[in-house]
This record gives sequence, structure tokens and C-alpha cells, in this order.
Amino acid sequence: MLCKQCGYYAPEEAIVCPRCGAVMREGTTTGLGAESIRQGRRAREAVKNRSSQKQDEIRRKRRSGASHATIPLSPVKDTRVELPEYFDPMVDNLGGIGEDRTEEKATFERRNAQVYSDETARQAQAAAYAARHAPGAGNRRMVNWFKVGLAVFILVVSVLAGGYFFLKRTDPGQVLMARLGQEASSTALWKVGEEMLDSGDIEGAIQNFEKAKAKDAENDVIDVDGLLLLGNAYEADGRIDDAANLYEEIYTETPSRSEAYVNHIRILLASGAPGSNAKASELMKLAYEKTGDVSFYTQRNDFVPAPPEVDLTAGYYETKKYIAITSYQGFDVYYTFDENAELPAGGILFTERVFLDEGIHTLRAVAVNGELVSNELRGTYRIIMPSPQTPRSSLAPNTYKTRQRVRLKPGLDNENDDDIVIYYTIDGSSPDADSPIFTGEAFWLPGGRVTVKAVAVNKYNKVSNMMEILYKIDIPEPLRGYNYEQDAPKDFTLYVTSMIEFQRLFGEGTLVGNVTMDNLDTECRRYDYAWGYAIMSRTNLGWVVAEVYMNENGPIAAPRNTKIGDAESFVVGKFRDMGQVESPSGNRGLYSSKDGTGKIWLQEDGSKIIRYRCYSADSAHWWQLEYYVNENGTVTAIDMKYDP
Repeated sequence: MLCKQCGYYAPEEAIVCPRCGAVMREGTTTGLGAESIRQGRRAREAVKNRSSQKQDEIRRKRRSGASHATIPLSPVKDTRVELPEYFDPMVDNLGGIGEDRTEEKATFERRNAQVYSDETARQAQAAAYAARHAPGAGNRRMVNWFKVGLAVFILVVSVLAGGYFFLKRTDPGQVLMARLGQEASSTALWKVGEEMLDSGDIEGAIQNFEKAKAKDAENDVIDVDGLLLLGNAYEADGRIDDAANLYEEIYTETPSRSEAYVNHIRILLASGAPGSNAKASELMKLAYEKTGDVSFYTQRNDFVPAPPEVDLTAGYYETKKYIAITSYQGFDVYYTFDENAELPAGGILFTERVFLDEGIHTLRAVAVNGELVSNELRGTYRIIMPSPQTPRSSLAPNTYKTRQRVRLKPGLDNENDDDIVIYYTIDGSSPDADSPIFTGEAFWLPGGRVTVKAVAVNKYNKVSNMMEILYKIDIPEPLRGYNYEQDAPKDFTLYVTSMIEFQRLFGEGTLVGNVTMDNLDTECRRYDYAWGYAIMSRTNLGWVVAEVYMNENGPIAAPRNTKIGDAESFVVGKFRDMGQVESPSGNRGLYSSKDGTGKIWLQEDGSKIIRYRCYSADSAHWWQLEYYVNENGTVTAIDMKYDP
């Protein structure tokens, strides 16, 4: 409760002000006696005085309605004590009218003076209260320190939170942290490093740049502009190698940016170290390839030697050529036709004209001046010799009732060429260099179905497409070719009959030892007999007979009643022969089909081998029959074997 007299803040149950003794409650009556007793003597006197003052005030108001002065009792409520402006001896608050009240008058004046004195003090108290409660004046209420502490705590927390947010979450805050040398973002570190670099603090700039670079690396971020600043700082600090390595790192990671190439090239050109010019020229080339910036290409062309020149334009030619590769500046020239060779180290120093044979040749060449290498000269030469046309036959394909003769001739475009050679076959094989050459004389066709095949070859060894014409001649056709299933010895079967069974039939023979057989990778043993020898092969089922060689007539009969001592013509007449003539090498094809072949092979000593081969019934392997004929044309040996 607030005291209206002095402004003191007293408890709610207080009746009088503990400070000035004024009554705290309006309208206090005698009913408050009990409370006043509890409040003490001072409270009781205050209540009594307050009651007496109220009575005096009431009597004064009754006696006078004249104007009066008022003194504020409280700064809040305007309660005034009325005092008479003059004294009427005929009227007072104690007696009647008309009596002589001189003594009472004196008593009244003393009391009135006391009232004025009390009122003056009360007015001073009211003025002091008004001053205390005026706008801006201090409040003398009791301080609630808990609320004050809570408010201060909230204020401090708010300030700290705001400061943390500012420092950690805003760019200016991060920059401030970086300036203070505290943990900060890479962006802030780059900025502060740049400020230090501008102010001349190179060491501090490098430290901040390197911290920023490390942070970016952790986040897989590449700040090229920042790294370039770091490179500049390295150069300013004299750390040229570090700067060069950094520039290389930049254009390796971001090859499309040109600044790092420029700086690294500048460092290489300024270093003067051995090989630096070559590295600079290669870097110019790389920069042009990666960035597409023509300035790098121009810079390199002005820096390195001019490319070499050739005296033969690249292109298509039908004749063999020679070319010269030179440098008009007089520098050495290295060339290669290898796509994978590295120039100039893997090239050939040009000293004389280079021969270009038939084929496709891709020339690469560079001019070399010390460690500087020119741009590469590149050209492709296609040396394609003209091929002859397909030969023609004088006999149209058809069915004929009698034997026919055939002539061959070059294609229409080659009729007048005297360098055309025609190779042909009628045995069913495809013509090659070991086939007969058509000399201009007509050759006979055998009976049955005959296929004539021919190719033309010119002076450049170019081979034409193959002519292939089928004729049917309605006369008896030659005998059938060799067939093992029909021509096998009646007593045994190669690679089927066991060694035990073979030895039971023809004797044990004499073991010579282990031998090898063409195309057979199993263990083999040779047993000699009076008529020749037999070779046994070891299989999963045991030892079997794999080859029988006879150089004397003996117990084993050769196919189709042939034997040792027969003439070459007799043996050939027992098998199919298409009548093809000998080739220039002396060999002669007898027949060739999908089932087997027959051919006579001339040996260096003049002897011959008549060789027949056929597929097995399941086409899993070959059977081979050979007749060895001496230079006199007589059979000296017969060989039958299994060929996988």
C-alpha cells in the first residue's frame, strides 16, 4: 500500500505509514480499534489524531462558507484541509455567540498557527512526492531482484545467440572470424586472404588461401579464382615451383579455364631451365586443345619452328611414289608412318627420298630446332595399283554332249595389256600361284560336272576377281576319289584296331622307341617289320594302330590293288583325275571337293608324292594315303595313317 502522505510503500495490512505515521486507509473509524491495537501505540495515536482532525474539519466547514485556501495532502488525490481566512470572536467550535472569548481566542490562534505549521510541512511532503513521481523521476518502490535477474539473463542469452548467429551464419560474421584468426568458411578465408594480399601481407594471405583450399578440398569444391590468387601469392613470395605445381593442378582439374595455362607458360618461358621451352610449347598445344583459345595456337606457331613440307601432295595414286620431306628453315625433320610412334623420339631422321609402295601410308613429320618441335605435318597417301578385270572364257556355260576345249582371255579393259597372267584350275580347287598358267593353248574338259576357275594377275601383282563357270559334259566322268571307308585294308582299321590285335595278325615287330606323329599329341611307339613299320598310339582305350608304312610288298594289301613297284600313271589311273596340267612348280592337282583332295607334289630331288586325303564319315578327322614315287616314276613306298 502506498502512503498518500510521504509516498512510502507499506504492507497491505498497515493502518498507518511506518515512516511518517499518516493513516493509510480512508474512513478509518473506531471499528479499527482492534487493528490499531495490533499495529502498536503509534497506530493507535494516529487513529485518534485522525479522528480528532476529521471532527475539527467538519466544524470549520459548518462555520464558514467563505473562500479558503487549499493545500494538497497527496500527490495522487487532491484532499485539502480548509482553514478560515479570519477569526470571528463570536463564533468558534467550542462555545456560543457573544461571549468574551479572549483567552479562547488566544488558544485558537496558537492551535491555528500549529495547523498552518503542520500544513506547511504537509505541503513540502506533497511537493517531494510529486517530484519523486514526476516523469523520469526514480521510483522508490521495492526492487524485485528475481525479475531483474531473469530479465538480465534473457538479455544476455539473446545477445549471445544473436552474436553466435551473426558470427556463424552470416558472411560478414565469417569474415570477422577469419580476420580474428578463428575457424571460418572458405569463402571468408579467400576474402580475407585477398585483403591481406592487397595490403602486402603475403605470408598471411598464403596462410588464409591454403586454409580455404583445404576446406574446399574436403567438400570437393574447386575455387579457380581463389587458387589463382594463391598462385599469385606464391609467385610474390618467390615460391615459383609451388606456383607452377598449383597452376598445373588447376588446369588438370578444370582444363577449360585458360588463366592457369597462361601463368604456367609464363613461368616456363621465364625460367630458362633446360627443357622448359619444350614444355612451354607442349603446354601451349595442350591449352589450345582443351580451351579452344586461338591465342595459344598463335603463340605456339610464333614460338616453334614451322612444320615440314613435302613435294608430293597427299592423296590417291595408282603408281608407286617417292617423296621428300624438308624444312624451309633448315631444321632437322623426323618422320614416321606409325600412328603410335611419338615424334620426334620415335621418328626417323629424313636423309633421302622415301619410297611409298602399294598400300595406305599415313605420314607424320615434325621439324626440330633444339628442344623446340614444330606442329605435326600429317598426310595420307593411298597407293592403290589398278587391278585387272576378271578373265573370260571362250566357252559359254552349258551342257555339252561331247568333250570341249576352253580358252581363257583377259577382261575387255586388259585385252591389250601384255602383263596379264591368268591362273586357272579344273580340278575343283581355287586358283593360286601354284595353279596352272594359261599359255594360250586350249585345254580339254573331262566328263561329268566340271568347274573352271580363273584369276588374272597384272604387273603390280594385283589379282582380279575369280571367274567361276560350271560345265556339264555328258560323257563318262573320272573315277571316284579316295575314300577310306571303302578303301581301308580288310584286316584292320586305323585308330580302331588295338595293338594286341594288330600284332596277333602281323607279328609283334621290333620296338624301336617313342616317336612323334604330325598333328597327334599322344604317346606313340614305332615297331619295325620286314615289310616296313607300324606306329602305335596310346589312347584312353589303350594302344591302337595309327600308321602303317610299307616299303616292301607284304601281308598288307594297299587300296585298289596298288603295290610297291607300280608306275605313277598306273596309281593315278586308279583314282579320280580331272586331267589338270602341271603348275609352274611341277605340282599337279588331281581333284578337289568337299570330301577330299588328290594332288601330286614334286620334291626337290625329282621324286614325287601322290597324296590323297579324305574326311572321315563324321568329318571329325582325316584319312591320308601317300604313294612315294622315285624320279623314274616307280612307287617305292605306300603310307596309310590317321590324321586328326
